[in-house]
Amino acid sequence: MRLNPAKAFEYALVPHGDDGRRVRGIIAHCGAYGCNNVATVPVNTQSNSTGNDDEIEFKFISRKLERMGWQIGHVRYQHRCPKCLSIVKFDNKVEAKKNGAQPMKVVENTRVMSREDRRIIFDKLNQVYVDDAVGYGAGWTDEKVATDLGVPRAWVRVIREENFGDEVANEDIRKKLNEATALLAEMKQIEPDVRQWLALLDKTEKQLAEIQKVFK
Repeated sequence: MRLNPAKAFEYALVPHGDDGRRVRGIIAHCGAYGCNNVATVPVNTQSNSTGNDDEIEFKFISRKLERMGWQIGHVRYQHRCPKCLSIVKFDNKVEAKKNGAQPMKVVENTRVMSREDRRIIFDKLNQVYVDDAVGYGAGWTDEKVATDLGVPRAWVRVIREENFGDEVANEDIRKKLNEATALLAEMKQIEPDVRQWLALLDKTEKQLAEIQKVFK
């Protein structure tokens, strides 16, 4: 595939130096859904519009952005800023820890969420997410939606946070939390009786031990 910087970046006059001076350069836009992060790179050399010049300029720009923590694709929507990459890496670490595997590395050909992917995830969330007060319906979580659709959990989280609400406002979780709170309150109420019973049990065991010594 021929590398073409015009397809991957937006050419514009960008800031250069502390004096506010603007020079020829590019603007890279993060292609993650809902992210508006951008980065600028001055490109002072003029291209002669040949294929080799395009590839050299593309590689020059990519190296600059990668040193800034960006992941660069071949077209604009494939770029990822450091913030969005950190979300993917965090999710990978969490999943790897749960499964006892090594975290996956984020590479240049990381799967990109398409417009169709966004529509499918939104439609599914619309079916299983009650509202921002209740959260997911019974049994549903980000992970289950991702597994059901065969998409990365990070994508589900992005669409949910942008359009619906928090994951943890789950009806089942609320029920279990209420049950645990009530049980803890009951345990605190019977704690004095339990302590008294344990003390009596300890006293009885000591008395039995003394009686057994007499019959030996």
